[in-house]
Amino acid sequence: MKSISSRFGVVISVLALAASVTSLAAAETPTATGNARPQCSGEHGKSASAGDRAQHAQERFKKADKNGDGFLTADEVGEKRWAHIQVADSNKDGKISLAELAQARADGKLGHKHDKHSA
Repeated sequence: MKSISSRFGVVISVLALAASVTSLAAAETPTATGNARPQCSGEHGKSASAGDRAQHAQERFKKADKNGDGFLTADEVGEKRWAHIQVADSNKDGKISLAELAQARADGKLGHKHDKHSA
């Protein structure tokens, strides 16, 4: 009788462990957490030509430049984005031109889009 109850205890333990592992795996999936964003591969625009990437950068800059003065400011881009791009403000005037942004990107000052500080 002891061996049957011992085996039963082992089976219950294994089932409990399997259930725990399954629930942990489900908690780590993006859909389980409500965050359905795909994971970044780090390959943004690598297959696009340099001209296409430059044009895309200009379009994004123009869209962010809400007052059309040719500069980005913290008010236009928001605190979170400004914290990331303010390293491009080479003359420290509180605004960033497209040329400053391009130079900072070329110098590697901006890093990858997803290389963020822990929130």
